[in-house]
Amino acid sequence: MISIPLADLTIFVSLLVTLWAYVIVSRFEGSYINVLVPSLIVGIPAYYVLPLFYSRLFGNDATVYAYVYVYAAVAIESLAFAYGYTRTQRKPVKLPLLSGYENFTALSLAFLALGLLTFLPVLLEFRADILNPREIYKQTRTGFGSQFFLSTTFLYVAIMLILFSKRSWMAKTAIILAATGLISLHGSKAQILGVLLILALYFVYVAGKKFKLAQALILWSSISLVVLVLFAATMSLEGGAEDAVESVSQYADYTRNATLLIDSHFPVQYGRLTMEANVLGVIPRAIMPNKPKNFGPFYLADHFFPESFDADFGSPAFGVGVQYADFGALAIVYIAAIALFRGWLTRIFVDRLLLTEHPADFFMVVFLAEVPLFPTGVGWPLPEAVVVALLLRYLSCFGASRLYRERSVPSSRIGFGGTSIGPRAQPVS
Repeated sequence: MISIPLADLTIFVSLLVTLWAYVIVSRFEGSYINVLVPSLIVGIPAYYVLPLFYSRLFGNDATVYAYVYVYAAVAIESLAFAYGYTRTQRKPVKLPLLSGYENFTALSLAFLALGLLTFLPVLLEFRADILNPREIYKQTRTGFGSQFFLSTTFLYVAIMLILFSKRSWMAKTAIILAATGLISLHGSKAQILGVLLILALYFVYVAGKKFKLAQALILWSSISLVVLVLFAATMSLEGGAEDAVESVSQYADYTRNATLLIDSHFPVQYGRLTMEANVLGVIPRAIMPNKPKNFGPFYLADHFFPESFDADFGSPAFGVGVQYADFGALAIVYIAAIALFRGWLTRIFVDRLLLTEHPADFFMVVFLAEVPLFPTGVGWPLPEAVVVALLLRYLSCFGASRLYRERSVPSSRIGFGGTSIGPRAQPVS
């Protein structure tokens, strides 16, 4: 069993490496609000703050190997992303596609309507709990997946599209508030946080706003306050200090469950869990009625916490334990490789966004920044994100009086700030 002082030292060193990666990206961007912030807003509480809180309340049963391995993997993931992002050559990748820039308002309203219509059957079935969205969230954990995450995805897209329109800020605010209100009915705090992160990334990567460290800290604090209020509202509905402590312990389980898995010498799955998460996770039960509940990472929840899993209390998270179950001690190499690839790909789409100033590329930037645009809870839906981005580019051409084709821009012109919103492309019609 690892001692408390050694556990604290491990957390502290891992946190320093993670913050170092954040500083690298921030200095590279010239802004302390950037593509690494969404993962840190979730990761720092989940991997650092809450585990410290939990270990002092309930102790720590992990071995030294498991604890150090988990925190080494978390730190290396951030560092690998920063390296891939900052070392990628700043030369925009052009696509042989046409783009329109005139119908974003109409498309936004269409996706807003789709978001409402997709989730409407759920609201009608659970209308008695409409003032208690958290209860709706609990009752729709299984059997409503496609309605739940598709509705959220549609509403996120509606917000992005209206941001790129030429409407007044009052009109944009009305659409954003309407979409956010519908998202709040899903009962998920993470989805409300997603709206705030989309807005923050828009101001940085589209409007060209650079956040100094002091400004970033103020914004971080504001977002944290919103999340704290959401937690407080949830706990007030569920009641009691005991529930509050239990809730905190559940949000601190990324490290605890990962070390539990490592110390149990769970047999290596050779990538099966990752494959199931990315394949079965996107297949609706309406198409595959016999889809098992314990696929991918849910298999681990069923194995280690069968009573909780069978009762539909929610699936405990395993953090990097999922990768360890699939690849054993080599999981840290897999995690670093995926983070390196994500950093490289994020840099490409950030540069494309600066070239095209189109919501399709912004969608990819937000997705690669790890804002959960597809809140399925499993897998990494990169193919689905690419399909949505291509669809947005295709839909933007409808009703447009002029279409644009991407043209080359010297790498010296790729940078932030001071550009007006509009196509930096070659008109073709």
